[in-house]
Amino acid sequence: MKITEPLRTLKNYLCRPSDKRGKRMVFLIECILNQNSRDIGAASFKAMNFEVINLCMKYHVGMVQIPCPEMICLGFGRKRKPGQSILDVLDTDSGRRCCADLAGIVGGRVKEYIDSGNKVVAVLGGNPESPGCAVHYNGATRRKLSEQSGIFMQALFQELSRIQIDVPFLGIRDCRSDWFVSDLQSLELIFRNR
Repeated sequence: MKITEPLRTLKNYLCRPSDKRGKRMVFLIECILNQNSRDIGAASFKAMNFEVINLCMKYHVGMVQIPCPEMICLGFGRKRKPGQSILDVLDTDSGRRCCADLAGIVGGRVKEYIDSGNKVVAVLGGNPESPGCAVHYNGATRRKLSEQSGIFMQALFQELSRIQIDVPFLGIRDCRSDWFVSDLQSLELIFRNR
């Protein structure tokens, strides 16, 4: 069998009329799908953030997991010197470079999905104190992240801007119930309108 034969078969399978994919997705931080990836003391749920997942299911929005930048840059145990915060480590040349490298990979995946005819409806970040994944806005339009955002989210926003992809960022602030309810409402609005 020639090498092109499996590719032709795969192409026919993916393009068949019964293909039911909705072609809409979110890119979301790892800890939304797996609370075990959070730093000690930071988990809000036993396993995963079911509310976000249920909204994705309700609106038929796929989920693409963004690897935890803290674990990518510091390891599972978030190794650092005694008394040094995770933010202190990420907010260094090497920490920012690590976050930028991960942002390049994630940005490339976003682009590949979009170039394949899919729609990325949002990037879902984390709590306001997250050193890597906090989402804070610069202005009322919510189209630009401020410097108070996590180091990785800043890098991802810059990478998507560089490759001319405009996707809304939304922090999923599950550390306070009133913020969480507000963020779920915002996410549902995005799902209804995008």
